[in-house]
Amino acid sequence: MSEPRPEQLIEAVLLVSPRPIGNADLRSATGLSEDQTSAALVTLLERYSPRTSGIVLREVAGGYLLSTNPSCSAAVERFREEARPAPLSGAAHEALACVLYLGPLTRAGISRVRGVNSDAVVRNLIERGLLAEVGADREAPGSPALLAVTDEFLAATGASSTADFPALEELVSPEELARVRDRLLTTTGSGEPPPAEGPSYEGSPY
Repeated sequence: MSEPRPEQLIEAVLLVSPRPIGNADLRSATGLSEDQTSAALVTLLERYSPRTSGIVLREVAGGYLLSTNPSCSAAVERFREEARPAPLSGAAHEALACVLYLGPLTRAGISRVRGVNSDAVVRNLIERGLLAEVGADREAPGSPALLAVTDEFLAATGASSTADFPALEELVSPEELARVRDRLLTTTGSGEPPPAEGPSYEGSPY
């Protein structure tokens, strides 16, 4: 492959940056001189002109940023609405609550606590990045994977950690909590809850 041109190098760096990049940082990333960087930016400003492109190169906050052309905002918003994932079902919320307060849990543990098979629900939550494998239950046959809520889940709920959620004792009665614990212990076939491999769950009763 031929050596990339200066404007190609800068274009690639701008494409992967979510925030404006200053001239000095562009030079540091690309290894270009100040003159090369300035000339490349002139080329890119013309290439990504609002007059001719759906993507524009903006000078903002002391740096440069690639963004969509404001004149195309209606189409972009329609796409965002169409591409937005369907709202979570009640079953999905239940599964997330199980893992949030009692996790990490295996798939079987989630199903036992909910009282119904939850494999399809859990698979969907993993695909959406809200649950992830964080270890394995070594005491259970086959060492099934343990699942925990993800950073994406915390970001979507506006929480900084699992400790930001109300304590489980504030949400359910002692009798219901005892029934949930019994279901969970039955899942493991032992007198102990699943081993808590992975993230810490401050505020959880387990």
